[in-house]
Amino acid sequence: MSSLGKRVWRFILALLGSSMLLLAHSDALATLDARTVAQKPLSLTTHFAVLEDPEGVLTLADVQTPEWGSRFEPVTVPGSALSYGFTRSAYWFRLAIDNPGELPLERLIEISNYALSEIAFFQPQADGSYLESKTGSLWPFATRLYAHRFPVFPIPLPTQSSKVYYFRIQAHDGLVVPAQMWLPEVFDAHARTDYMLQAWYFGMATAMVLFNLLLFVVLREIRYLLYVASVGFMALSIFAFNGLAHEFLWPRATRWSDVAHFIGWSFTGSAVLLFLRKMLDTQMVMPRFDRMMKPLVGLYMVMAVGLSISFEAFAAPSVIANVLGLIFCICVGVVGALKRQRTAYIFLIAFFIMLIGGIVTVLRGLGVLPDNFITANGLQVGSALEMVLLALALADRFNQIRKEKADAQRDALQAQQRMVDSLQTSERLLEQRVTERTLELSAAIDQLKQTQTELVQSAKLASLGSLVAGISHELNTPIGVVVTVASTLDHSMNSLRESVKSGEMRKSTLTQFLEDTTQAAQLLVRSANRAAKLIASFKEVAVDQTSENRRVFDLGTTISDNIEALRPSFRHQPWLINVDIPTGISCDSYPGPLLHVISNLVQNAALHAFAERESGTVTITARVSGQNAEITCADDGNGMPPSVLGHIFEPFYTTRLGQGGSGLGLSVSMNIVTGVLGGTLIAQSEEGQGTRFILKFPLVAPKHAKKLPSDQVFEGRNLDLPAH
Repeated sequence: MSSLGKRVWRFILALLGSSMLLLAHSDALATLDARTVAQKPLSLTTHFAVLEDPEGVLTLADVQTPEWGSRFEPVTVPGSALSYGFTRSAYWFRLAIDNPGELPLERLIEISNYALSEIAFFQPQADGSYLESKTGSLWPFATRLYAHRFPVFPIPLPTQSSKVYYFRIQAHDGLVVPAQMWLPEVFDAHARTDYMLQAWYFGMATAMVLFNLLLFVVLREIRYLLYVASVGFMALSIFAFNGLAHEFLWPRATRWSDVAHFIGWSFTGSAVLLFLRKMLDTQMVMPRFDRMMKPLVGLYMVMAVGLSISFEAFAAPSVIANVLGLIFCICVGVVGALKRQRTAYIFLIAFFIMLIGGIVTVLRGLGVLPDNFITANGLQVGSALEMVLLALALADRFNQIRKEKADAQRDALQAQQRMVDSLQTSERLLEQRVTERTLELSAAIDQLKQTQTELVQSAKLASLGSLVAGISHELNTPIGVVVTVASTLDHSMNSLRESVKSGEMRKSTLTQFLEDTTQAAQLLVRSANRAAKLIASFKEVAVDQTSENRRVFDLGTTISDNIEALRPSFRHQPWLINVDIPTGISCDSYPGPLLHVISNLVQNAALHAFAERESGTVTITARVSGQNAEITCADDGNGMPPSVLGHIFEPFYTTRLGQGGSGLGLSVSMNIVTGVLGGTLIAQSEEGQGTRFILKFPLVAPKHAKKLPSDQVFEGRNLDLPAH
């Protein structure tokens, strides 16, 4: 073999040896001793081997084959995170962990990035198979193996074991993988501290929102509402960006969890621009920038809609729009500061702080900056300072407005003082007039009450007059019989006397006289009893109707007697009155006012229900309902339309004016029911279906009756008129 050939072979062998050493060295770097994890988390960046799957079609079985397994590339650049930007590729991460010790170990792997759409974790089992667990922002929160805002994976390690774990990660947002390994007890303490800080931030944001919202409600100043919108949308966006919304607000959400913070930032940008426009008065101070603001707000709205439709297409443009919006706000602040606007200085500082906080968060996520309290919470620290500064700007702005208005108010006060003297004079005159009108009104009310009392008494007397007319007509029959029989007896006596004088008395004549006399006596007794019964009934009904004394009475008997006394008044009417009330319903109340109401209801039916009808029936029933008596007076007459039904209890309302209707019957009845009986009166009616009055009152009347307000208005088809 020539010297040249030997040199070639030596070069090839050296190259192979170097490659084997490099592979061995890479394997050594890729293997992690779990015992090295101490009180601080261990970054896993340099312990991963990474494989890109551009099509997203590889399975675990595929990547375990020698063909694909050899394509895993070790990570040699130190840092706290692996970043691959906006990509549609799926990435496989292989991690080898050893536990050479004599005790089993428990470790936790945290991937402190919520915005990873899907994470498939493959954990080796004792039989050599792998258990797959899927989680991520596209999966419900219940898929988390550890309840935390970031994906956390428990890693049990048996004694003297070596395990290889796989992660398959995809993201619609930028794919950044900040993975760390923790001791469980250390991570628990870290999680408590982390959630406490999150609660502090969002508690402050909530307090600012509620306080300024109350100011808006009180002052009706749009600036406060725009501030509430700016801070509220910002806090909600960070709440979603940090994974807390997925844990607490929408744990079952899938795609929405992936896009919520992007949409939130779009709304935040719109609200901040509108707030800035109002606070710096850009329409007047810097009109060119003001004309640019409106299209930028529209761009944010387009981004929000686009993200809802196609997140993958609008994610990167949305980030660019947010950056442009922040730069634009800083430019507006600079211009405002150059124009000597005090509020602009505060805005400029606030936006610079927010910008720095966002940059720190991004650089920490990319692994450029170390992981500490400031870098881990840079966005929240920046936004917290920003919301405080914006509140300060709002307060300063209104302080300026207050000072500007102070001079105008001083001038106005002088004019107001002159007006006060004039107003005081006018008030004295007005007070005097009010006093006079009050006295006149009181006198009118007293007169109205007196008139109402007189109307009630007049209605009672009118009812009694009608009753007397009916009774007198009914008494004519037995009295006429008595007069006729008396005349006949007188004629028979004269004939008998003549027979005795002439001596022509016969036995047959005397016998006939005695028989006629006996029949006449019986007829006289019956007629007299009939008249006595009518008079007794009239006396009882008349006493009840004209007296307001309280007594114990049987409801059925009292109403039946009253109706019997009324029947003669309606003898020639083409309708009937049926009373179906059982005896034994004992009431301790006022029978006179009650019978007056019943009479009014019957007379109301006689006047209105059967107009232009050839027949009809009024039915009166009663029953006991708890501690109350319930009387129903129903007719099958014409009924009433709603327009009439709504006014029937109003004084002087009648549809039969000049035809016997005064419009007082039902109004008086209502006052009696509510003021004396302590009950209610309901009217139900439909046109063509008849009318039903339901009177409900206590079996034992209240000691002190109340009066119904005189201005009570009744509307609707069903009127329920309770006592007041």
